Amino acid sequence: TGNPIFQDRTKGVGILTKEQAIQYGVTGPNLRGSGIKFDLRKDEPYCSYDKFNFDIPIGENGDCFDRYWVRIEEMKQSAKIIEQALDGLPAGECNAKVPRILRPPMGEAYAQLEAPRGALGIYTVSDANDKPYRVHVRAPSFINLTMLQEILVGEKISDVIATLGSIDIVLGEVDR
Repeated sequence: TGNPIFQDRTKGVGILTKEQAIQYGVTGPNLRGSGIKFDLRKDEPYCSYDKFNFDIPIGENGDCFDRYWVRIEEMKQSAKIIEQALDGLPAGECNAKVPRILRPPMGEAYAQLEAPRGALGIYTVSDANDKPYRVHVRAPSFINLTMLQEILVGEKISDVIATLGSIDIVLGEVDR
């Protein structure tokens, strides 16, 4: 993080402004790297995230360095969450009965969670059967990739790799 060569190659490179991040629908560390404090675990808590004490790291410039820094800080916050979860586990065996077949609710349903690359959303349409007849996944890697062309305008060819790496996509998720 403190290496001057790394900082020279990432600071001021591949800038994604707040406005661009919102326009493209970017979420997760890329959004927070652009200075927007939004995290589903805090803003729309699910499971037991509202019981944990953790911070949301926010970048200032929206560049490659800020996206990197946000991810490093989020790993530290994840460790904090894990420690709190372990401290809160009750003594004894942990067994839960889970139905063999999960049935989505009848009609339309949308759920999202904070995944490592941003908001992962699942939309279903079901007639209460165990197999919904429409399922759509909002994959953050695909959304994050859409803004790459715009943030590379005016950059050096050598900055493409750092910028692509900093938006942290998974090509299998993009290609599906």
